[in-house]
Amino acid sequence: MIKNVYRYVHTVVDGEKFLEDTGNKYMIVSQSPYKGKMDETGETILPPGVKVRLQIQEDFSEPVVDKKTGEKMEDNRFENFDVTIIGCSYPLPFSKGDMVTLGEFLPQYSFYIDYNCILRFGKIYEYKEK
Repeated sequence: MIKNVYRYVHTVVDGEKFLEDTGNKYMIVSQSPYKGKMDETGETILPPGVKVRLQIQEDFSEPVVDKKTGEKMEDNRFENFDVTIIGCSYPLPFSKGDMVTLGEFLPQYSFYIDYNCILRFGKIYEYKEK
């Protein structure tokens, strides 16, 4: 058995599919500074940015059906999740309740571990109706 196997496992997140399914439309719930990550030598692995808690406003994904009951399960509408916007300054020019859209998904820094998505993006914008 390999010890500390987590160091070698990286579960990929399909960020573009997530953005498509949720209409890339979110409400700002809160924001806080993100200090970034450094290695043991002080080399920057991930630059500082802002951690943002967002609320999903729409969910266009295919419904999930419970295999035991046959009932349609709840979608992700109105669920909260966290993302990190890398390389920007805190505070962002948004307030609680503002609608935003995400850009520049960073798959190399985003992953799924222990039932949690670690989502990182390079940009966040004011949402504009299409």
